[in-house]
Amino acid sequence: MGREGIRFLTVALVGVSSLGPPAQEEKLDAQALHGRDRAALLNVRTVLLAEKQFAARNGALYGPFECLTKPETCLPDFPKEDAPFLDPTYAWLETRLGYERQFHPGPKATEDELRRAKAVPDSLKSFAFTAVPVKPGETGLRAYCGDATGKICFTADGAPPGIRAGRCVPPCEALK
Repeated sequence: MGREGIRFLTVALVGVSSLGPPAQEEKLDAQALHGRDRAALLNVRTVLLAEKQFAARNGALYGPFECLTKPETCLPDFPKEDAPFLDPTYAWLETRLGYERQFHPGPKATEDELRRAKAVPDSLKSFAFTAVPVKPGETGLRAYCGDATGKICFTADGAPPGIRAGRCVPPCEALK
């Protein structure tokens, strides 16, 4: 690079650094927030359906989350040609689109329950899955919770829903 090129680069870098810190993220409009809200709810519904399908092959008991993306590691008779219950390439438990998603395992089945159901070890009697906005009102609107009963509920202010023993509990309003 010649002298003129170096002088231009120096002026450009000084000019950029004098602009100050980068502007904060733009605030999301109502349409974007509602879109994120729908995506979070869809994630909750998808996990509930995956657990229901797992339980149908596991004596009505639920599986640890990793069994949903890699069922062949948990269910010995799971056909290799069958698709997993959840897409293993999707980051189900990472923060996405302004929502933190979390799996809440409930109590494990007892040895007697496992034997009677002919279920795999580490099977669960219940579970809950939540999607909660990182910054309520800014990155998402409502927080969602779905559990083994099939119930889906929400908190209108985006606060984390209550969870007890793998079940959604108040403050969480039933989604109708």
